[in-house]
Amino acid sequence: MKETKLPLLIGIGSRVRKSPYFDSTIKYGATGFTIYNRMYLPTSFSGPEKEYLSLVNDVTFGDFAAERQVEISGPDSYKFVRYINPRNLEKCAIGDCKYIILTDMNGGIVNDACLLRLEENKFWISPGDGDVLSWLQGISINSGMDVEIHEPDVSPLQISGPKAGKLIQKLFNGTHDDLGYYKARETSLNNIPMVIARTGWSGELSYELYLQNRKLGDELFETVYEAAKEFNGRVIAPNTIRTIEGGLLSYHSDFGREHNPYTIGLDRLVDLDQDIDFIGKEALKKIKKDGVTEKLVGVEIDGDPIQKVPENFWPVFDVNNNKLGRLSRCFFSPRLKRNIGLAIIKVDSAVPGTPLIIESPKAHLNAQVHELPWFPAEKSTNLD
Repeated sequence: MKETKLPLLIGIGSRVRKSPYFDSTIKYGATGFTIYNRMYLPTSFSGPEKEYLSLVNDVTFGDFAAERQVEISGPDSYKFVRYINPRNLEKCAIGDCKYIILTDMNGGIVNDACLLRLEENKFWISPGDGDVLSWLQGISINSGMDVEIHEPDVSPLQISGPKAGKLIQKLFNGTHDDLGYYKARETSLNNIPMVIARTGWSGELSYELYLQNRKLGDELFETVYEAAKEFNGRVIAPNTIRTIEGGLLSYHSDFGREHNPYTIGLDRLVDLDQDIDFIGKEALKKIKKDGVTEKLVGVEIDGDPIQKVPENFWPVFDVNNNKLGRLSRCFFSPRLKRNIGLAIIKVDSAVPGTPLIIESPKAHLNAQVHELPWFPAEKSTNLD
């Protein structure tokens, strides 16, 4: 008797949290989910390439509520925020957003995040997948600083694409046309409370609506959906193709705790000359002095179009079959007509143009090191 092969499913239950937009994502055709920060995160609607084309040509929006915010408040909140990351935040004003990394005592990366300063003594940290809330609460216990750290009722909905500025203009009647890149402010839409920020993980012009009442998630989603029709809007998931093109990294996917800022090209977020102490300062000084042995690079890969993200790291070798490192994510880029990916390899082989051999599950693929990014992040609002 021939056995019937059942489809692979992710069980939906109470153990994993649903976002305020969960019902809307089901309504508008989510075909897959992953678990991210202990929450269901959509991974596909119409497919990576269709979603990519909408992202680079029109406007898209989607459920990014799995970016669970960590709120830091209290008299010592600014001092604490400076202590937990190596970026110099002397010029971080109210309304500013900053891309930061959180490092441990060995200089390893605990996570990367977007920092929002909403008040003099109130910050949000919007991290990648991980245990940032527990990490920061643990640090605060013995820090001697007067801070309160908790997860607030905040759920980002991301709007991205070249027409994102026009959609925001329509939704808010032009109120936020002057919102600068990596700036944030409190606002509301049809009495739905939120913070709006010109941030986002897409590679295209992006805004994030940080909903502050989870009961109103579906109402906000429907409001954006209706307004986006004029601009050929599409509901999408985080897009692998565009983020690889832009060199936008994903924690646990492209790098992890075993890596440091210099290895993954984020040394611009480290200021060792600050006259304050921060976690990992001495270790990072030593890493900078000694130099790194590995480097994160872009790669272009020969062969048939890659239409599925690797489930595991793919080993990377030089032409003499010496192992150099591993490839994390790759996909076929419709604009480049090439397979592109991200890899961490030995620093001596990290020169653009260096030939590589990548061991996929089905074949050995010829590849070459490529400078990042292929397409930089878009910053213009395109309102003209």
